[in-house]
Amino acid sequence: MSKANKSKRRYTVRTADINAPCGVIEQDKKKYGAILFQITYDVDVDITKNAAPLYGSPHSSDVAIVMVGVGILGLAMTLAMGVHNLVLLIASLIIAVSGSTATRNWENVQAWALMGTNLGASEDDVRRHVVVTPEQIIIEGPGAETTCYDLHKIKRVRHNANGCLVSFGRGKVAYFPASKMSVDRLRELEHFLEEKKVQ
Repeated sequence: MSKANKSKRRYTVRTADINAPCGVIEQDKKKYGAILFQITYDVDVDITKNAAPLYGSPHSSDVAIVMVGVGILGLAMTLAMGVHNLVLLIASLIIAVSGSTATRNWENVQAWALMGTNLGASEDDVRRHVVVTPEQIIIEGPGAETTCYDLHKIKRVRHNANGCLVSFGRGKVAYFPASKMSVDRLRELEHFLEEKKVQ
C-alpha cells in the first residue's frame, strides 16, 4: 500500500470530532458528506490573542526592526552632515519611532491585522463552525454566511500550542483553537493540513 493511500485511510477512519454533539455531526454529514474534523467556537479575546501570532509571515516583524534601523541611520546621517535637512530629520524620526512602537507592540499589530480577516469579520455574531472534509474547509459564520475553501489552495499552515491557523491568502483564514480540541486530534489535523499544502 502506498504512503498516500495509508494517510488517506488514516484520516477517513475517524469521521468527526469526539466532542461534537451527535446531531451536529449528522447535520454536517448531510450537508457536506464525509467529515474528517469539525469544531465550533466563539471568537473572543482569547481566541484572537492566540490566533494573532500565527497570522502573517513568520518574519513580518523584521520589517519593524528594519524601520528602526533605517530611522536611526537617517537621524545619524542628518546630524552628522554639516547642513541639516529638516525634512530628512523629521522623516527619519517618524520612521524610527513608528518602527520602535510596532516592535514593542507586535502582538497588538498582529491582532489588528487579524481583524481584517474573516476571523474578525463580525463583532455581533462571533460563533464559528468549521468543518474539514477531504477536499475543503467550510466555515459557517458570521451569521448565515458559509464560506468554502479548497484544500489545494492552502498558502500557509502555522500552529503552536494554542491552535492551528490555515491561510488561503487575502485575509481568508481558518482557525482551530487547541482549547476546543484534544491534543491528539489537533496534531492529526495539523499533519493532514501540512500534507494537503505540499500536494
